[in-house]
Amino acid sequence: MRDNLKWVEGLPIIIGTGGKARWMPYGAGRAVAMDARLLGVLFWGAVAAAVYCLRPNAVLNRTDMEICGRREMLVMAGLALATVLVWILPMSLSPYWNGEFPQHRNQYEVMAESLLNGHIYMDYDDIDPRLLEMDNPYDTMKRVELDVSVHWDHAFYNGRYYMYFGVVPVLLVFLPFRVITGTALLSYQGTQVFTALFIVGVFFLFRLLARKFFPSLSWGAYLSMSAAFSMMSVWYVAGTPALYCTAIASGICMEVWSLYFFARAVWDSSSETRATLWGVLGSLMGALAFGCRPPVALANLLAVPMLVHYVRGRRWDRRLLGQIAAVALPYLVVGAALMAYNYARFENPFEFGQSYQITVTDQSSYGNLLSRFDLCKVVNGLLSNFLLFNAVKPEFPYVSISSALINFPVCIFALFCLAQRDTLALMKARRFRSFIAILLLLPILITVSEVLMSPWLLERYRSDFYWLMGLLCFLSFGFFCQSAPETSRRRWCFVISLAALLTAFKSFLLWANPNDYNFTYCDPAYLDKFASILSLGLN
Repeated sequence: MRDNLKWVEGLPIIIGTGGKARWMPYGAGRAVAMDARLLGVLFWGAVAAAVYCLRPNAVLNRTDMEICGRREMLVMAGLALATVLVWILPMSLSPYWNGEFPQHRNQYEVMAESLLNGHIYMDYDDIDPRLLEMDNPYDTMKRVELDVSVHWDHAFYNGRYYMYFGVVPVLLVFLPFRVITGTALLSYQGTQVFTALFIVGVFFLFRLLARKFFPSLSWGAYLSMSAAFSMMSVWYVAGTPALYCTAIASGICMEVWSLYFFARAVWDSSSETRATLWGVLGSLMGALAFGCRPPVALANLLAVPMLVHYVRGRRWDRRLLGQIAAVALPYLVVGAALMAYNYARFENPFEFGQSYQITVTDQSSYGNLLSRFDLCKVVNGLLSNFLLFNAVKPEFPYVSISSALINFPVCIFALFCLAQRDTLALMKARRFRSFIAILLLLPILITVSEVLMSPWLLERYRSDFYWLMGLLCFLSFGFFCQSAPETSRRRWCFVISLAALLTAFKSFLLWANPNDYNFTYCDPAYLDKFASILSLGLN
């Protein structure tokens, strides 16, 4: 990173992205050190204040979730807003993802414009004639050999380009924005919208679950876990916020709100009418997730134990069947619409465009999922996603991006809490075991689906299930604390709060890793600045 420091006529400059030079005159080094020391004091002061506010005898740790006054709600709203701002503001930093170099990262904007023009293919007038003449346009090596120009990471079928990413974000955000304002919403800005809504959804979902099942959990533990597990879910999205992560952010946003509405329907409705309304909203959000990112939509399986819980002990009469039919209707309508959309593009209702990608691998020859199943590849994928360890580094940010459990060891602690006898007994009493079992299984199912659908696994794919691991952590800690003796409950809430703070800090370190053309990849000089801040300007 220090290799970027050059000397020109006795003056140091830093050569930035695209050859831009930023001057650092004499005397500026001392000022920078002072600024780093000040920022470092503010940062570590904020950390110390957070630990002080979460200590066992602090007000936040003595206030249980049963209490829900104006003060608690204001603190929750303030922390949720701060978490949103911390993770959406950096999305504009990388020139590779913020629209400065559009290239293939503006597909959502182009798709909105195409829909306004009345068609579902992409509005491109520069299709290379040699691509049309190829027997197999998906053969990457042949395209390189013929020097064929393509629009990268698009689906190409019958002489037209299509977007294989889900169309739902376009319909929900990009197209309305274009119609209302007359200007295009950039992809990373759409990601900001979905990420903000996701974080708010986590706070709402965790609050509902805590009030219903963990009333003795402290507000401090709830707040720290809500913020930390939100950060754990979106750190990669914040670093590379356009296109791929637009799909991920929209998918996890739909799913977290789907779970919230289903939870309202099953555990927090005062009448059957309200339960039906919440259930319809939950199924609508869950169905829309399939049109955002299908692997994320596998989380809809969590609705099954919730439905079983709702109908348990009820009389199977016309009214109950009507409720179930109403809740199922959005799945049927959205599913039919997506299949019609797929058929109109690829003459196959189940083809989202995966087989026709213009990318590094010819996926047109993959065949169906069953024919692609390779046990060795699946096992390697699971090991890579959950147990791969990359060595620590001597320079900032010190940690490397590893597998999910290594990135966030708090999940291992959560599994320990989940395995305790009293915790299991309380889960059984609350009829939560099937929900937890599916929640444990989902990251594995999502990994297997992505092994079968993709040539290799990437770190951003883990963002499909980080939020599910965060939900599992919250439930594990919640049941553990609720079953703990009252004399030790505050101490455990404090321990869990500290684990959440460490998770939040680890999320920042992972975000700071130069990777996938993110901010620090494009401008590595900031790694030294971050290190200087954390060391109080002493390095």
